[in-house]
Amino acid sequence: MNELLSPTARTWAEIDMANLKHNYEIARNTGKKVMCVIKADAYGHGALHCGKYLEKAGADAFAVACLSEALQLRQGGITKTILILGYTSAEYARVLADFDITQTLVDESHALELDKAAREANVTVKGHIKLDTGMSRAGLFAQGREAAMQAAMAAERMSRLSHVKVTGMYTHFSVADTPSQDEYTAWQLDNYKTVMDYLTSRGLRPETCHTSNSAAILYHPETQIDMVREGVMLYGMYPDSMPQYGPLKPVMALKTRVSQVRDFPAGTTVSYGRTFKGNEPFTTAVTLAGYADGYPRRLSNNTTVTINGERYPQAGRICMDMCMALVDGAKVKRGDTVTLIGGDSISWEEASQKVGTINYELTCLVTNRVPRVYINED
Repeated sequence: MNELLSPTARTWAEIDMANLKHNYEIARNTGKKVMCVIKADAYGHGALHCGKYLEKAGADAFAVACLSEALQLRQGGITKTILILGYTSAEYARVLADFDITQTLVDESHALELDKAAREANVTVKGHIKLDTGMSRAGLFAQGREAAMQAAMAAERMSRLSHVKVTGMYTHFSVADTPSQDEYTAWQLDNYKTVMDYLTSRGLRPETCHTSNSAAILYHPETQIDMVREGVMLYGMYPDSMPQYGPLKPVMALKTRVSQVRDFPAGTTVSYGRTFKGNEPFTTAVTLAGYADGYPRRLSNNTTVTINGERYPQAGRICMDMCMALVDGAKVKRGDTVTLIGGDSISWEEASQKVGTINYELTCLVTNRVPRVYINED
């Protein structure tokens, strides 16, 4: 960001670090090791800044999506274990080893490719075996007893490779946030334990076995083994994206400024498409945020903003860089702070329901031109 500009000159995302730590402590209270998932720039909150803060708070490990994210953390000073959750080509075996980055082994052939590349480079790559116990995404197919036993034998072979060191094994639950499907979550856990028990019987149980995502941390203590993976809940958002009141504290608030306060006569229409028409004289506040900042256009005419502690309806289509709200002209002035989502405005859950998506997609969509401003770090 240009050093001549205040980070709050236009539009910014306020990140409450005290709330981040509060949410982290909920996972820590399980008594298990905690892996903080900070992929996708920590769900839009700033991966390196949040990662350094959480490492200082005691986080045991971090998870990212890809090698570039892992390198950003390692080169930025993160020293704890970093697990790449996605696939990385074997051609980067030396990079993984040199930067002490742990790679997910998505299947046996991937492990063999990494082992060959690592042997040729005279290095050893650390890996966590991924089991597909019911997500049907990445991993060794382990859905049902027979498949789980086949996966267990593949995991045994992977564990005996000379240049890939298996340091963990994990799976991912698909419906741990859906009480009506708890039976499926239990089935997934049983599939995982079939593999884990087999490896244990062969003296090959990985050092770190983990299954619990955020929903499992909150709702399924029976799934917590050696470590828990805290993702969306770390940022104060609920895995099912439904508005609710509970122990989590929201971390991000999207804020902007009023640039103009304008009075209009009855019959005036506002913004593209003329989707808002004032039947009576009205006043708008023009604000300096739009969909290019990550304020969803689909919220147009269907949300409120908060200015000086009062809620006001948003009016007209949200533009790329600006949007309007109907305000009391006696109470709002140029330069006032506007909270769009989070904080004292609508929650990310409420916004996601209006848009028709999930809460953390919205925080991930807050763009790079929006500075992250960190508060309450002490």
